[in-house]
Amino acid sequence: MSSDNRFNLDGIGAHKAKIDHANQTQRTTRDHSTQKLIALTNLPWLIALVAWLLWKFL
Repeated sequence: MSSDNRFNLDGIGAHKAKIDHANQTQRTTRDHSTQKLIALTNLPWLIALVAWLLWKFL
């Protein structure tokens, strides 16, 4: 970014657009990671439920 464009409104808008794009990318990555973590957290409950159902009905 040139020093002339640094403080005028066009430069500020361009810089804000870059930051918004980076935040959007981070948000989608974090959401994907969070979904995996939730799935791993629910896995022991699912295993316990299946084990209980097998013990109860077999």
